[in-house]
Amino acid sequence: MGQPAARVHDAETEFGDPDQVRGLQWSKLEGIIQRTYETNPFYRSVWDAAGVDIASVRSLDDFRLAIPWVDKSMFLADQVANPPVGTRLSTEMDPREALEYYTTSGTSGRGSELHAQTTSEVAAMVDMYRYGFTWAGLSAGEKMALTLPITMLAGGRVEYQAAVGFGMSVLPIGNYDAERKLEVIRQFAPTSLFGSTTYFAHLAAVSEEPVSGSSVRTLLTGLEGVGLSYVQRLEEAWGAKAFDRFGCAQMRADFLFSCEHGFGSAKSPGVLHAIDPFVLVEVLDPVTGLQVADGEYGEMFVTSLYHRDTPLIRCRLYDGGIYRAAGTCACGRAFSGIEVGTIGRTDGVKKIKGINVYPQAVDKAVFSVPGVEEYHIRLSSRGEADVAQVTVMLAEDMPDSEIGKAEAVAEALRHATGLRFDVVLGSVEHSEYKVARWTDERSRD
Repeated sequence: MGQPAARVHDAETEFGDPDQVRGLQWSKLEGIIQRTYETNPFYRSVWDAAGVDIASVRSLDDFRLAIPWVDKSMFLADQVANPPVGTRLSTEMDPREALEYYTTSGTSGRGSELHAQTTSEVAAMVDMYRYGFTWAGLSAGEKMALTLPITMLAGGRVEYQAAVGFGMSVLPIGNYDAERKLEVIRQFAPTSLFGSTTYFAHLAAVSEEPVSGSSVRTLLTGLEGVGLSYVQRLEEAWGAKAFDRFGCAQMRADFLFSCEHGFGSAKSPGVLHAIDPFVLVEVLDPVTGLQVADGEYGEMFVTSLYHRDTPLIRCRLYDGGIYRAAGTCACGRAFSGIEVGTIGRTDGVKKIKGINVYPQAVDKAVFSVPGVEEYHIRLSSRGEADVAQVTVMLAEDMPDSEIGKAEAVAEALRHATGLRFDVVLGSVEHSEYKVARWTDERSRD
């Protein structure tokens, strides 16, 4: 199979000198740092407490060494101490600038964060999404179905704003049930779907007729990591090409996007490229705190290069992945990134029977079994022993080979983790957002 044709939004930045891209990043960041220190009480207090001398920060290297990181716990503490929005969102701005407010779900148990961005920042966000949309082969004027609900959460709203700003005719079907979504897709014939990876599989599974014959040719996946075999089954089901993305509520946007190579192959995995003119993504060794080399695993820290009024500077995401340096993807772009399928929570490791179990490894194992649509793991205690039960939901059109499927999942998990899971077949609740696949009910002293 030949290489896909290059799809270019801005040739000068995408295929220029990586050092020039770094220079562009610093030229934007330098002004943001100074403005933030002068106008933002939250960051100023964090930097003063760390003894930062802003005048001595004169390069990206200085920035990485001098500026301390922040995280969601600090944002929440600021909101509690200074309700309702905290000092972080009190930056001086043009009074004519409207603010878009977003909340987080608070599923981590730490509370719901509040984020915001001005209309000019939203416009810059749209410019960032243009790269990802172009790489996926989309064009202004096409119809797109957005399967994410539009609520106070960032997920759904920013995708809608980005797609409309790009010039797409967006069908906001996220608040409908699956049957109604499929009806709208058949009626309006969109060429692309924008939403979460596993929900696209759910739509394909519950459709009364094969979705491979639909108008959809592009799947803009995201919100959760899945293995290549899962994506290949998804692409086959829809007869469409999948392109992944990654973002976070703190950034109020996706900022990593697949190029025209999509998910790639087992021998040559795709790359989620950081849109370097708009975001600085550091991938750091969790022990040394230094930038990792190409092909090494690290933890992501994100700085926005376009949020001037509602800044985000060196935010620790607690997500990690395999770093790919600029120019190492088959596309040859001068943008760094993360290898597709390697992103996972660094604070999400589960200890079961004394063994560290990584959720992304479990995802890969379970979805490697053909016919698995979704799963959920319930951790409980039996005396002092851990019990791990997996409920597996099969596609509705699967033949009557359920016992064999349960055994296949159990064997895949044993091979991947070294543990024996109790596997049962049943139904699992679906979500248009991220799927919550783990429930921990174990008793702990």
